[in-house]
Order: sequence, then structure tokens, then C-alpha cells
Amino acid sequence: MLRYERSRYIALGLPSLTNASLLVWYALKLHPAGAYDEYVVPFYLGSAGLLGLLGITAMIKRARDIGSSAWGILLGFSFAPPLMLLVAIVLIFIPSNPAADQLEAPSPRASRNTWLTGLALLVLPWLAVLLIRVL
Repeated sequence: MLRYERSRYIALGLPSLTNASLLVWYALKLHPAGAYDEYVVPFYLGSAGLLGLLGITAMIKRARDIGSSAWGILLGFSFAPPLMLLVAIVLIFIPSNPAADQLEAPSPRASRNTWLTGLALLVLPWLAVLLIRVL
């Protein structure tokens, strides 16, 4: 699927980007305190990187759906990542353009399974954080 309709983007892209940002903040908050194992901060940053890639992929697919360039999203994340978090929020409000991409039909609306996957993307990283803190 090359395009993400608005609800699919909200269900899959925003939880990934939100958790990526929060995991980086959490890892950097732990790092100066010194109360961590040597593998904890790299695990948080690695998880944030994977979630960030999922979020960037969702943003690119959403940009294709509205008729914008995927290169703009990639260059934006290369040069101004904090600004791109604002762009991620703006992408929620822009309506889809049915004629934007001639390679593929418009994507279907998010199904129940898509929303459950988004919920898992929102919750599972923090369950891993809790498990690591307990161990």
C-alpha cells in the first residue's frame, strides 16, 4: 500500500511518532541520572529508532495520499526533525486527494484490526520499558 488515508495515518503513524519522541526523551532523562544498566538506554533509543521509521513511513504514505512529495518528508526529517513533528500533526487535517496518486487506488479506511495495531504500537513499547525497569 502506497497511500494512507487519514484514519489509517492516525491509527498507525501518530502512535509510532509519539512513542519515538517520548522514548528518546525518556532515554535522555535516564542517561544523566546514572541509574540505568548499560543496555537500557541503547534499547530505548533503538526502539525509538524503529518506531520513528514506522512513523516516517506513515508520513510518506500520507503525503502521497494528499498529493505532496515524499522527498519533502525525508528531507525535513534529515534537517529539522522537531519541525516534522508539527508537520505530522498538520497531516491529520489535510483532506485526501483522490487523484493524487495514479499508481494505486485510494486506500481504504482503517479497519478494527488497524486500530488494534495502532493501540499495540502505543502500549507495547511502554510494557517493554516497565519490564526492563522491573528486571
